[in-house]
Amino acid sequence: MLNRLRPYWDITFFVELLLLAITAPILYFPGRFGTGEIAFAIGLLALGWLWRRLMIGVWYQRTPADWPIFFLFLVMLPISIWAAPGPLRAEYSMPRALILIWNFFLFWTVVSHAGRRRELLYLVSGGLLLIGLGLGSFALLSNQWGNKFPLIGAILVQIPTPLSDRFNWIGTEFNPNLVAGSLLYILPLGVVMWVIAVRQRLTRWWLGLPLFLIVGTIGAILLFTQSRGALLGFSLALVGMMLMRWRQGVVLIGVGVLVVILALPWIPFDQLTGQVTDVEAVGDVSLSGRQEIWNRALYMISDFSFTGVGLGNFGEIVRLLYPFFLISPDFTFDHAHNFFLQMGVEFGIPGLVALLVIYLTGIALLVRLRWVHRWDQSLWAIGLLGVLLGHTIYDMTDAISMGSKPNFLFWAVLALVFTQSQQLMTDEVARM
Repeated sequence: MLNRLRPYWDITFFVELLLLAITAPILYFPGRFGTGEIAFAIGLLALGWLWRRLMIGVWYQRTPADWPIFFLFLVMLPISIWAAPGPLRAEYSMPRALILIWNFFLFWTVVSHAGRRRELLYLVSGGLLLIGLGLGSFALLSNQWGNKFPLIGAILVQIPTPLSDRFNWIGTEFNPNLVAGSLLYILPLGVVMWVIAVRQRLTRWWLGLPLFLIVGTIGAILLFTQSRGALLGFSLALVGMMLMRWRQGVVLIGVGVLVVILALPWIPFDQLTGQVTDVEAVGDVSLSGRQEIWNRALYMISDFSFTGVGLGNFGEIVRLLYPFFLISPDFTFDHAHNFFLQMGVEFGIPGLVALLVIYLTGIALLVRLRWVHRWDQSLWAIGLLGVLLGHTIYDMTDAISMGSKPNFLFWAVLALVFTQSQQLMTDEVARM
C-alpha cells in the first residue's frame, strides 16, 4: 500500500499548496486583515516561485496560453482596477483583485506540478472532487433553495439547514445558481475519473466505489440546485463526451453547433420570453430579465470598450447609468448573467479577446490530445472538453465572474487543461 502511495508524495508541490492554504483566508477576506498582512501574503506566494525554481529548476511551466494569461493579469487587471471609480474600487475591485491574484498563483502551481507526474494530476483532480463535495454539502445545509421543480422542492424541505444562521455573512456566493456553476466545473471530470478507475480495475479497484459515491452525491446536489442552465449544460456535456469517443461524434457536434447558429434568426425569442415572468425566484432572473441585463451589458461594453467599468462594478454602474425597466430596483445582482459579457464589462474588449484566446487554445489542445494513443489520456481530454462545453452553455445565461470566491475552480480547471500540453509533449518525445 505504501509503495502505491509513494508516487503521490512530492515535497515541492505540498509546500506550495501549504503556502496557498496559509494565504487564502487573507486574500479572500481582506477586510479582516491589514495592508501589511495582505502584502505579506502576496510575498509569501511569490516566495513559492523561488522555492519552485530551487527545487525543480523552473520559475513556471510554459503553456500554449502564456501570453494571453499574462496579458490578462499584468495588463488588463491593473487597468480594470484603475478604471473603477474611487469608492467602488475600494469596496468591490480591490477585494476581487486580491482573489484573482491568489487564483493566478494557484494556476501556475497546478500547471507546474500536475504535468510532472500523472499521480500529481490525479491528486489535484481528486482534491477538486473533494472540494466540490464539501462546497455542495455546505451549500445544501446552509441555504433555503427554491421550488422550481415541485418534486425536488418537496425533497429539499425535508433536508435540515443547521448552518443557515451561522454563515449568512458569506452573502450571495452560495446561492443555488452559483453553487450549480461551481459544481459544473467538477462533475464532468469526476465522471471520467470514475470511468478510468473502473477500466483500471486491476490496479485501481479500491477507488471505484468511493468515486462513484462522491460523483453521485455531487450530481444529486447539482440536481437539487434546480439551476436550469447548469442542468442543461451538464446534460449536453454528457452527450458531447459520449459523442467524442468516435471521430464521427466530433463531426456531429460541429454540425450541431453550426445548425444552432444558423437557426438563431428563426427562434421566436419574443414568444418564449412572453411566457416567463420577470423574476421567478430569489436569486434567479427570468429570460426576459436576462435579455434586458445583456442589453445593458452591451451598452456598457460599447461605452467602455478598452478599459471596462472596473472589476466587480457591474451591479452599481448599471443602476447608476443604465436603469432597468423590467427588473425591480430592489433586486440585487453583481454580474451580467453571461460570463463572456461580464468579461467585456469588467476588462473591456482586450480582456474579452484574451479570454477567448485562452479558451480556443485550450480546446485546440484537448482536441489534439483526444487522438493520442493512450486511452486514459484520451478520456481525460474528453472529460476536460466536457467541462468546457457544459460550462460554456451555463455561461450563456449566468456567470461566476472573475474574482468571485468560487472563481478559483475556473483557474484550476484551466490549469488541468494546459497541464495536458506537457503530457502531449512527453508522449510525442516517447514515440520519436
